[in-house]
Amino acid sequence: MQAQNFYVKVHRYLGLCLAFFLIIIAGTGSIIAFYDDFENTFNARMRIVEPQAQGWTLDDALRIRQQLEEEDPRSHVFSLQFPQKADQSLFSRVMPAIDPASGEPYVIDYDEVFANPYTGERLGQRIIGTPTLNPEGLFSFLYYLHYALIFPLGIGILLIGTLGLFWAAESAIGLYLSLPAKVRPSKSGRKPRPFLKRWSTSWKISRGANSTRQILDLHRASGLWLWPLLMIFAITGFALNLGGPYADVISKFADYEHFQERPPVEPLEQPLIDPPVDWFQAATLGQRYFAQQAETEGFTLGKPAALEYRRDLGLYFFSMHTSRDVLDGQGNPTETNSPATTATLAIDARDGRFMGLQLPTGQRAGNTVTSWLIALHVTAIGGRPWQIAVSIFGLAVVTISATGLLLWWRRRGTRRAAKPAVRKQAKPATPINAAKTG
Repeated sequence: MQAQNFYVKVHRYLGLCLAFFLIIIAGTGSIIAFYDDFENTFNARMRIVEPQAQGWTLDDALRIRQQLEEEDPRSHVFSLQFPQKADQSLFSRVMPAIDPASGEPYVIDYDEVFANPYTGERLGQRIIGTPTLNPEGLFSFLYYLHYALIFPLGIGILLIGTLGLFWAAESAIGLYLSLPAKVRPSKSGRKPRPFLKRWSTSWKISRGANSTRQILDLHRASGLWLWPLLMIFAITGFALNLGGPYADVISKFADYEHFQERPPVEPLEQPLIDPPVDWFQAATLGQRYFAQQAETEGFTLGKPAALEYRRDLGLYFFSMHTSRDVLDGQGNPTETNSPATTATLAIDARDGRFMGLQLPTGQRAGNTVTSWLIALHVTAIGGRPWQIAVSIFGLAVVTISATGLLLWWRRRGTRRAAKPAVRKQAKPATPINAAKTG
């Protein structure tokens, strides 16, 4: 009984700490399940282009990247995500370039740039997560809220990743508390009801009960019915935000690699600003290495997905769609910048050496399981039905969190009312005819 009371208190106070964050995270998640649709609709100026008959090549994209840097020498375009559809723009991530005079980064007011892959026209730029109600930036802001809240990126990612672990613990404790109490042997020798029959009460909402009991039933039953999803989204929230620590944990139980978060080389003492291997050579080497690995590992190649340079590591990461991808509901590749849904090669920027291959599935058990779980989280699979399901799930998590807060508030009032009132002891009255001292 003491253990039960302990876990009740842990569940209560941990839930109180998590509730506000979960309402924001789940509420925004129910919206950004349709992130690409909203971006293409309300941010079409930067996201959608007119397809051209001549198409575009990988060299075209790399020249556009070079052009974007020349237009603003303060910027360093470190990541290119190649369009997967004819009407998609070329998306790039940007960080400040290093001022050769001072050795310090320049100051720039954007970290994303969109360009036309056919003409090179700069379509727009923005800082992801800028608070705004403008439709062009609103869904980027909601996306940022979802994985970093209102904090600076590094702090927000650390916080949300940590919250994922606490959420998983809270869900596990909630499951434990829903189990029926142990039945003491009956003096009459009558057999107790079967365990599942006693537990079934926790899965239902009582009819005709008072409002507090119905709120409790809604909180408990919805948590039980959705428990597998609660655990999946909690764990993948940790994996998406804190990929390095996640890799450290999972690799103890299964073969797992994450090149971007746990790279195959140590960070350099000084960033490699102008690597001997340039972007064009890295793309050529990446395609050659992929062809070799496809023959060795037995997979087929699709479209190039992304090319990124990490100057702190002196590495290029070249991503390509393959037959080992996790695909969406229509069999199309999605989430081009996610290691869950694309194959990634690491290439040494100093000498062009092949540093390793990471496949989403079929190569390492830990990566295969993680890729499928993350693909569920980011709605990269399942098509429109799964997007709708994830959106509803987000609203359900908001409900679970809100009912938990309401239960605590009502029971707090009940406990306060049950405490006996402490009356102040009255001072003894002075007798009316008391003698006066002269």
